[in-house]
Amino acid sequence: MADDLELLDKGDLYDLATKLLVNDRDAISKCVEFVLADTKGLWHGRARAKMCRRLKHCELSKEQQAQLVDRIISRLCSGDFAEQFNDQLRFALSVDPQRVFEAALNNLYGSPKGHVRRYSTWVLEHRKSRLT
Repeated sequence: MADDLELLDKGDLYDLATKLLVNDRDAISKCVEFVLADTKGLWHGRARAKMCRRLKHCELSKEQQAQLVDRIISRLCSGDFAEQFNDQLRFALSVDPQRVFEAALNNLYGSPKGHVRRYSTWVLEHRKSRLT
């Protein structure tokens, strides 16, 4: 199935993300599957960002929410993420801020990767803004 997702082009992904605007159940499932996948095609990082911005406003099951948050935290901790990762983090923060904050705090002091520490700092700065 990941091979099918790898073949999606910018037009396919844009159309799929557009269907999220009307809460299309099939599109939601496909977008969740796409965000969870580790594809590296052209425009795939931007598509994940657009989908995450829109998925925040869709009706997701608890399982879908948990899967997405788990995957986004995994990407943050490993440092294996692409352009516009902030949008994925914003989605995760909207669903389970405490888990994201905890992961970011652990990364801040435990990750040897500079980009992981920078994104973790960004997450923790959003914690401050949520508290004020």
